[in-house]
Amino acid sequence: MGIRFPLKAVLSYSSGLIETGPASTLGGVAKTFTLPQDTDNVVVRFTASVTAGGASATFQTTPDGGTTWYDVQRTSTISYAGNSVAGGGQTHAEWLSIPVISGGFNPQVAITQIGQVTASSVMGGTIGAAAASTLGQKQISGLPILGAYNRIFLRYTAAVTSIQGESVTVYVNSQSGTK
Repeated sequence: MGIRFPLKAVLSYSSGLIETGPASTLGGVAKTFTLPQDTDNVVVRFTASVTAGGASATFQTTPDGGTTWYDVQRTSTISYAGNSVAGGGQTHAEWLSIPVISGGFNPQVAITQIGQVTASSVMGGTIGAAAASTLGQKQISGLPILGAYNRIFLRYTAAVTSIQGESVTVYVNSQSGTK
């Protein structure tokens, strides 16, 4: 085993269309993709430019080809008005790193604020609920990837008035080194 860099993008979605009002608050958009057989790890990069609300990306997996979905990890809810994603101004990216094999627990994190410094540490963990859309922002369910067919579910808060653009890319680390 050696260091493996993201070699292949299995999903690359970018929305440069401006959505406003009710069209942007329908709850979410699902983008499905298939992982190669030799995948070791999955890395997700998510950016968004949202006004008066926020957006997040949840990595979801399925054991049955897409009938039932389970949350694996979710980014924080971001809203960077003017972060022209469509124009390439993707400076505020959120990242997820999903191992193919997981420890099987949902970590409990302690946040400590000392002056202007915020520190976090893992206190322990529990087996967590993982049904679709049950994870809060910045949470991990503890589930491993359950199959080759997966999806990114883009979620929006009800207060969104405008989405200037968003971008999500899913990369895989590969054992074979093929592209």
